[in-house]
Amino acid sequence: MIIKIPFKTPSVNHLYGHRGAIMFLTKEAKELREKIAEIVRDQQQSPDIPTMYNKPLKVTTYIYEDWYCKNGSIKRVDVANREKFLIDSVFNALGIDDKFIFEHTMIKKRQDLFLEENKAVVEVTPL
Repeated sequence: MIIKIPFKTPSVNHLYGHRGAIMFLTKEAKELREKIAEIVRDQQQSPDIPTMYNKPLKVTTYIYEDWYCKNGSIKRVDVANREKFLIDSVFNALGIDDKFIFEHTMIKKRQDLFLEENKAVVEVTPL
């Protein structure tokens, strides 16, 4: 199964608020999680996905962005920090517990500035 998210996902640093020692999802984070859920539902091919995917899974996440500064150096981006919210949101929308993830790979892809926008692609396959 392949899920395409047609926008850049923010870092978890921007999605959580703090009240003392208590962390919580911001209103914007809850809205983004629902937006991702709508995209997942639109792309979902089978209504029985939780049953089909209740076994060890391999997840590959591709993050498409321009990873370079104008001077050619690589931007300081904690991409794993953004991927966590994305995977949690996708799996929540699919009704799959992420405990089934046994293999997880993240790949940074450089977008073609003229052909592609920032996006993420999550590929889920049974092992």
